[in-house]
Amino acid sequence: MTAKKPEPQEPMTRVSGKDWKMAKTATRRSQMPNALKQTYSERMAKTKQLNIARDMAKAMKQEKIDDKRRKREITEERKKIQEEKERIASLAAKMSANKLKRLKKKAGNLKGR
Repeated sequence: MTAKKPEPQEPMTRVSGKDWKMAKTATRRSQMPNALKQTYSERMAKTKQLNIARDMAKAMKQEKIDDKRRKREITEERKKIQEEKERIASLAAKMSANKLKRLKKKAGNLKGR
């Protein structure tokens, strides 16, 4: 039994048989030259770096906002304390004024005796 020689494989695409026609190839989706094309892993590495930078910027911005809010709260607290001190001082002044009036009145009564 003689083994058959494998016949040369023909291309899987249909051939027209017309010599002037070009052989069909896969559509080129990108018009960019090969020098500018990046592999998927390169694009993903670049995206990862960009995401890290964005997260850092977001964290810095949030920290800045938190610091500003904390300073505002401290200022408001100091303002409340100052207003309370002024209120107490005005009450004390009012009370001492009333006391002074009473003393003057009492002193005036003593003169007349």
